[in-house]
Amino acid sequence: MADKSSLSLLKRFIREAISERKTLAVVVISIIGSAISNIASPYILSVAIDHCIIPGKYEELWIIALFYLLALVGQWFFATLQTFYSEVFGQKVLKNLRQLLHKKVLVSNLDFFKEKSTGDLVSRIINDTNVVNDVLVSGLLGGLGSLISLSGIIVAMLLLDVKLTLVTLSSIPLMVVISLYFGGKMRKAYRDTRQKIAKISSVVEESVAGIETIRAFNKEEDVEREFSRASTETIKAYLKVAVYMGIFWPFMDIASLLSVIVVIAYGGYQAYLGAVSIGVVVAFIQYAQRFRGPINNVVSMYDSLQSALAALERIYEVLDDESVEDYEGLSIEKMKGNIEFRHAWFEYEKGRPVLKDINLVIPTSSKIAIVGKTGAGKTTLANLIMRFYDPTKGSVFYNGIEGREISRRSLRRRIGYVPQETYLFPGTIMENILMANPESSNKDVVRVCKKLGVHNFIMRLPKGYETSPGEAGKLLSVGERQLISLARALLKDPDIVILDEALSSVDPKTERLIQDAMLKLMEGRTSIIIAHRLSITRFVDMIVVVEDGKIIEEGHFKSLLSRGGYFQRLYTSQMMGENP
Repeated sequence: MADKSSLSLLKRFIREAISERKTLAVVVISIIGSAISNIASPYILSVAIDHCIIPGKYEELWIIALFYLLALVGQWFFATLQTFYSEVFGQKVLKNLRQLLHKKVLVSNLDFFKEKSTGDLVSRIINDTNVVNDVLVSGLLGGLGSLISLSGIIVAMLLLDVKLTLVTLSSIPLMVVISLYFGGKMRKAYRDTRQKIAKISSVVEESVAGIETIRAFNKEEDVEREFSRASTETIKAYLKVAVYMGIFWPFMDIASLLSVIVVIAYGGYQAYLGAVSIGVVVAFIQYAQRFRGPINNVVSMYDSLQSALAALERIYEVLDDESVEDYEGLSIEKMKGNIEFRHAWFEYEKGRPVLKDINLVIPTSSKIAIVGKTGAGKTTLANLIMRFYDPTKGSVFYNGIEGREISRRSLRRRIGYVPQETYLFPGTIMENILMANPESSNKDVVRVCKKLGVHNFIMRLPKGYETSPGEAGKLLSVGERQLISLARALLKDPDIVILDEALSSVDPKTERLIQDAMLKLMEGRTSIIIAHRLSITRFVDMIVVVEDGKIIEEGHFKSLLSRGGYFQRLYTSQMMGENP
């Protein structure tokens, strides 16, 4: 994503943020009230000095004191209101922004996830949105209040004395020059810190997800070195920011203090000459002191804005990514299950085809097994049937309808998918199975599990169906997770079933249980098995042998064995425990 201007990023964010109009209106009213109360008190003080104290009209002083008290109470009341509703507004905006990002993740196609790590996406959804909320919501609203206060102070000073006001404001051009010079540098530095934080998140995510593999290969020290390197780079990025801030703020402090010094020197001299009253000078000193606060807030906002703009760039990079699945198309309530590949080609990377001119007919209610070595293109065929991807060239037809014309949601409702690595969500086993068909009852789940022969295994668990499978199902074995995935697929009552390497990585006893469950699931349905263990191929109607992205053999189990071709060598080598 090319760098976008600060103005375009802010405009876009503000357009989205002002959707919370009612809350924002309360915040703006409280900001204006706070600013007016803040501006009023020095003016009231000048009136008290010039019109009551110096002339000796002490009988009127209590009325002025009452107004001064009301101004102070107003400052407290509106400041409290602003603080509370600014937080409410910020949390609403934060919620909306995170929901947009999360929805984007859910609707993006699989190419999107190949380009971005899990840790980086988590960092954008959690860390970057927090920065935007802290700076752009709280900061912008606070900056708005400061600008209103600043404007009001300038107006009040002009009403009191124009010359003294112009002299007091003489330090502003210097502040602007300093801010513009350091602003771009700090934004670039802050962008670098966001990227380094995302890298740390990515390393932590990979460390947690791959802890077993890390320990199995004794990679703890390598991963720790990588984390240490990422942490060191993050520190360097933050130190760069600190250097800029360390130079920037002293310059700003000196520039802002000039206004106070000028008021004391020039205003005092004018009072000595009788050009201005004592009350006006006292009011100007107070205004000059209050003037410095809003200026520092605005400049501080400008400083922090660089971090927020860097975070916004990363957020909008995700939101503007065009890798989105198209869910439009025909809605199909029921499918016969006939599938046909016509001259289908597919490539994940341009110029490197994974599937090459695939022509294949899968008849209704038939059972086929797709076999071949790792990387031959078996799983890619299943991905095309599921419309995780569409063919680069050619087509896949369902009951004579070209796949691109059918809604992805509608198509996937009619397909039961059992992946090689079953992912179980937080909650209970009952909830994990019900997710396939939320309209089903607990009794339906039990019925399905009994039909598949997995009910007894579930009842042996500590809490039966109410047992938690742990994070991603890690408290269960691979085979147990596969059995739950099969039950989930059957509860969906699909027309087409796809089983991707469902028998891999399980012991022989569990393999028989899974195989029996698979056969029951496939009854009366068009079934596609991505077969790693070839024992299951004895029970299918047709075997499709894939090699280097091409179909090189098709036929029944016995005919392919008797043919003495690639499948026969593959099957024999597996039965003998050798490589083909």
